[in-house]
Amino acid sequence: MPVQLIAIDLDDTLLTPELRIHPANAEAVREALDAGIAVMLASGRTVESMMPFAEELGMKGRGLQMICANGSEVRDVDTGAVVRRLTLSREACLTAIEVLSGYGLPVQAYDERGIVVSERNAWTDRDCQITGLVARVASGPEEIAAEPRSKLLSAGAPELIAGLAPVLRARFAGMAEIVVSKPYFIEILPAGADKGEALAWVADTRGIAREDVMAIGDSGNDLGMVSWAGIGCAPSDARPDVIAAARHASTLPHHEGAVAELIDRFALRRARA
Repeated sequence: MPVQLIAIDLDDTLLTPELRIHPANAEAVREALDAGIAVMLASGRTVESMMPFAEELGMKGRGLQMICANGSEVRDVDTGAVVRRLTLSREACLTAIEVLSGYGLPVQAYDERGIVVSERNAWTDRDCQITGLVARVASGPEEIAAEPRSKLLSAGAPELIAGLAPVLRARFAGMAEIVVSKPYFIEILPAGADKGEALAWVADTRGIAREDVMAIGDSGNDLGMVSWAGIGCAPSDARPDVIAAARHASTLPHHEGAVAELIDRFALRRARA
């Protein structure tokens, strides 16, 4: 069977370092959509941050979905409405704030107003630059834990984040998932949340077999979907563990149109001029 569903990560995969869609990638995605292939964005970002890219690619009006918050949410592209959502418990939120503050790290959550953060630093400001969302400082831990959260994020120096990841995985075992999405971002997700799990759910609801699903990603938060998809792919400059998990690697790095090269090769079955 030909490819019927393609899931594509945004940052460092579909997007250039300037946070724009590479023209070749945009062309390939639009051609895949016009060929009747369901294409979905799959990111750690919020729906508000992802929607402009979906609109630019012409995804609206096609009955598509997108994976947000690293698999905690599946959203309808046409309306932005929640189709499926996993959330952290209040206990998990308060525990995360307490543990991370012990390492001098802030904790931030996301809502329709933007980002709410326990305190700001240069790394949390980087998230504002990437997502285009506005940050505000919480009145206290209770504000962050006051409502169900699809994820929490903490930001700090890469060497600190790398050492903290195994500590948090042990601390939150059975309560939450821990993923390093960028060297300076560590995320606390609801138990069971993962891009791969969300992609499997979407494929099942659409009646699409695993072997007919393609996924393209570059980082630790993409491992689940790249491993699960029948055609798991990565740009040539993806993390080594993602390339190892992928069945196929592009001949190109992400900023030179890796997504287009992979879509051409496996979904449209042609060589790009």
